[in-house]
Amino acid sequence: MRFDHESKLKQRIITALIVVFGIVVLHNQRLSMTDPENTYPKKIRRAIRLFFNPPENALQSHLIGKGIACDDSNQLYINVASATVVIRADQAVGAGVFIGPRLIVTAKHVVDGKHIDVILPRVSEENLAEPGNSIEIQSIFRSQDLDLAFIKTASSYQFWLNLETEFTDDPNLMVVGHPNRKYYSLQKGRIKKKRMLKSSDFIIFKNNEIFFGNSGGAIVACNGKLAGVVSMMSNYDNSRLKQGIGINSPTIQKYLKMFKLG
Repeated sequence: MRFDHESKLKQRIITALIVVFGIVVLHNQRLSMTDPENTYPKKIRRAIRLFFNPPENALQSHLIGKGIACDDSNQLYINVASATVVIRADQAVGAGVFIGPRLIVTAKHVVDGKHIDVILPRVSEENLAEPGNSIEIQSIFRSQDLDLAFIKTASSYQFWLNLETEFTDDPNLMVVGHPNRKYYSLQKGRIKKKRMLKSSDFIIFKNNEIFFGNSGGAIVACNGKLAGVVSMMSNYDNSRLKQGIGINSPTIQKYLKMFKLG
């Protein structure tokens, strides 16, 4: 009898562990689609990195945890976040980047709606930026053949990023977007297929996750210049072939001239 009781108890423990493991796997799979930078394996790796490289504040914790390769990534994030806006279109949310006092570049699908609301950032020196106040829109310019659009605001804004014109040998990037409508995210990235930049409208990058809210966000070189804006993620279901796709800065410059936006 005692043997039977111990055997049943052991089976219950094993069953419970299997159920818990299954729940964790399912939750991790859901995180990989909704919040890929916070899956359980990445949380563990981040905790190990932070243990050996303790941060001085909350923002540095995030920067170190993400493994951003650029020098002075703290100030770089602040500069990029200061120029990045949240764009809400009907029920969708995305991002855009000021490239002049009254000019925002974004992905066209981000402004695919009747009611467009542009929200300026509220930036802290020791934490992730958050959405702040709205700014009035004057007009929107949409490309017919690319996932690219421009927003002209009714008033000027003090922070913007210059476009990258000469890509150096440094492949490291930082991507800033706005997932989950809560804060401005940042992720590392690396330019892939750099030779395509001169012959293509796109910038391909890897070591990165593109997810809900990052569309239209800044793809920034380590020198602080805008290398492109996020468009989409390809091969999302295949981790080996997965890569981010953005509209590159030479193409942004080309369409600025086409729309006579300066």
